[in-house]
Amino acid sequence: MIQNINNMENHAMIKNKINDIPGFFKNTLTSLDDRPAVGWFCTYTPEELIASGGFIPTRIMGSKKIVKSESYFPINFCPYIKSSWDSLLSGKNNIRALVFANSCDGMRRLYDTANTYLKDIPSHLLDVPRLRGEDSIVFFRDNLINMKRFIEKTAGSGIGEKEIKNAIVLINKKRRLLDNFSRIFKMFPYIIYISTYYRIMELSMTSEPNTFMGDLDKYIKSIKELTGKNKTILKANKDSYPGIMIIGNLITEEKLWDMLSAMKLRLAADDLCISSRYFKNRVNTDSRQDLFTSLAKRNINKPPCMRMADLGLKLEEIENTIIENSIKGIIFISLKFCDTVLYSFPLLKERFNEMGIPVLYLEMEYNNFSEGQLKTRIQAFLEML
Repeated sequence: MIQNINNMENHAMIKNKINDIPGFFKNTLTSLDDRPAVGWFCTYTPEELIASGGFIPTRIMGSKKIVKSESYFPINFCPYIKSSWDSLLSGKNNIRALVFANSCDGMRRLYDTANTYLKDIPSHLLDVPRLRGEDSIVFFRDNLINMKRFIEKTAGSGIGEKEIKNAIVLINKKRRLLDNFSRIFKMFPYIIYISTYYRIMELSMTSEPNTFMGDLDKYIKSIKELTGKNKTILKANKDSYPGIMIIGNLITEEKLWDMLSAMKLRLAADDLCISSRYFKNRVNTDSRQDLFTSLAKRNINKPPCMRMADLGLKLEEIENTIIENSIKGIIFISLKFCDTVLYSFPLLKERFNEMGIPVLYLEMEYNNFSEGQLKTRIQAFLEML
């Protein structure tokens, strides 16, 4: 009995320490970097080219509250795009330039709007193919060269092969650390909160890379140290809750992650723009091919999102993830008015039904949802599993 109480107290102590993000990521959260940033919106954007120009690659996450955007876009428009536009209009970030991707029609309209109303911030539209294959790689390689010229023009200086290769090494290291952290999170799902996991993922996209990696490396070492002597106890209940997979687009809702952290579920896998699609696969620098081809191959062949034309490939990837991680249920989350995801869901749901995997579909605004209603629906879904 006393041993059980001691174990519980030790368990709680470890949990509190590991989820102290301000404590572990103090440098990331408080550091002030003099270098200007280049904002980006889509995971198909190679951060390496931004970093090679001496800029901080910063993903535009948007404002928590939409105020001014309603005057620029219709009411039935992507809430992430409107939130991003509000953030850009506020001018709070040290954004020198913006790199858009033709991920959807809404993003192309945001590019048009930025070109019209943000005259002091140059914008570039990166044309990303919707198909995989050698032709797509050649096409995308040429587009990356155009993006490099845009970064050079913004920086006011040329970018050599050495700068690009150094940037590739830098971003590859970040992806490797994030992949390592993701594996540790799945190993200790009841010690590391879901909210902690996604908060760190967001920091990885919005922070100066070297500072963030220094903090993340120390964080991973601390987790290993704190869990090392108690691994058997901490992993004992790993499978006591059903393994859930979350699929969706760009979801950054902290209240949702806090809610899921308090529920009886285990996040065994996910497929979101802020996690696996972001850090999986690295750029190959060992081959004889040029760096732009290597960058193109990595981005075209990374885990695809639902903008890509071959949905069958996406289905196969998700099916393998479900089997490998013993997934018992799927929570499919889509931002409101996201046609790309909405068109894909019926086919995905049909396949999940064939596999006998229950699916909960949630549609929500960006950084705005009915907490009580959503909590009731998720709890009811978990009771079915």
